[in-house]
Amino acid sequence: MKYIIKNKIFSFGDGSTVRDDDGKDLFYVKGKVFTFTKKKYIRTLDKKVLYIVRNKFFYFFLPKVFLLDAEGNKLLMIKKKSFFSFKQNFEIIPEPGQNLDIAIQGDILGRHYDIVENGVPVAHVRRNYNLIKDSFWLETEDEERAPFYISFVIALDNYFDKLMEESR
Repeated sequence: MKYIIKNKIFSFGDGSTVRDDDGKDLFYVKGKVFTFTKKKYIRTLDKKVLYIVRNKFFYFFLPKVFLLDAEGNKLLMIKKKSFFSFKQNFEIIPEPGQNLDIAIQGDILGRHYDIVENGVPVAHVRRNYNLIKDSFWLETEDEERAPFYISFVIALDNYFDKLMEESR
C-alpha cells in the first residue's frame, strides 16, 4: 500500500496529513506550536496517539531524532550514519530491551530511502521537496506496521527541517 505524507503549507506546529492513493485520510501528524525539539504526534483519525517523534535538544555536528511510544517511552534514536558520507544512510539505535535490527538506507540525493529490517527491505520512501513544502511517499506491504514506518518518515522530516533551520 502507498501512503502519502504531505506537510501543510501553513499550520501551527508543523502538521501533516497521511493519505492513501485515493486521497482518503488515514492518520494525521500534529506538532507542538512552541517547542525547541519539534515534537510531533502521529495520531489515528480518532485522535489516539500512536507514536511521538522529537529531536534531541543539544547535539554536536548532526541532529538526532527520537521515536517514542504513545506513553512517551523512548523506543529508539535515529541519526545519520556518517558525517562525511555521500549516501543518506541513517542508523537506528534501539533502547535497551528493544529487539530491533532496522536501518534507513538512502541514495546520494536524499530522494529515495529503503527501510531495512533484519537485512530485508520492508518499505520504500520517496521524498519530494521544493522551497514551499515537502512531501513523502511510503510504500509497504506490511499495513500493520505502516504507522511505525510512517513515524520514521516523520523523523526524517524532522531531521531535514533541523538542518534547514541551521543553514539559514
